[in-house]
Amino acid sequence: MKLTTHSPQLKTYNLKPKASGFSLLETTIAVAILVSAIVGPLGLASQSIKSASVARNNIIVSNLAQEGLELMRNYRSKNVLAGRSWTNGMDSCGAGSGCRIDPVDLVIRNCSATCEPLKFDSALHLFNYQSGEDSIFTRIIRLQNITANEVKITSSIVWSDRFGSHTFDLTGFLFNLVGKI
Repeated sequence: MKLTTHSPQLKTYNLKPKASGFSLLETTIAVAILVSAIVGPLGLASQSIKSASVARNNIIVSNLAQEGLELMRNYRSKNVLAGRSWTNGMDSCGAGSGCRIDPVDLVIRNCSATCEPLKFDSALHLFNYQSGEDSIFTRIIRLQNITANEVKITSSIVWSDRFGSHTFDLTGFLFNLVGKI
């Protein structure tokens, strides 16, 4: 009998170290992608917050300006019903600094250098000059005589917020209606 010896085959192993982890370039690219994915939506959210704030203020100021015109129309009607001249008490509104009118008592007051800001009474949900916290809005009423029976009225709202200073003007006309009806 013949004995054969089998020589075991030697296995060769690749002893190179396996690369694990990420290179600096791969990490930098991944971080750049993540940052752009986060910054984009944050920019949109910031812009939408600004737009919502501007839209809210635009609605408020357009209503305050319209209210200024209506208050002056009511004041004219009050004069006519009391038998006074239709522009009685409106002289201070023709001055350069304008005037203000309170919606609570329909009293017109001259704005010496500047008009004081409207107050917002949160209990009454009313802008006025008598009660509440100062708001960011200031209403200035200016009158300009056109004819003996016509006056141009401008109701301006001025305000400043974190997006800058703003002005909104609304113009209308008052007419002497005595003897016209």
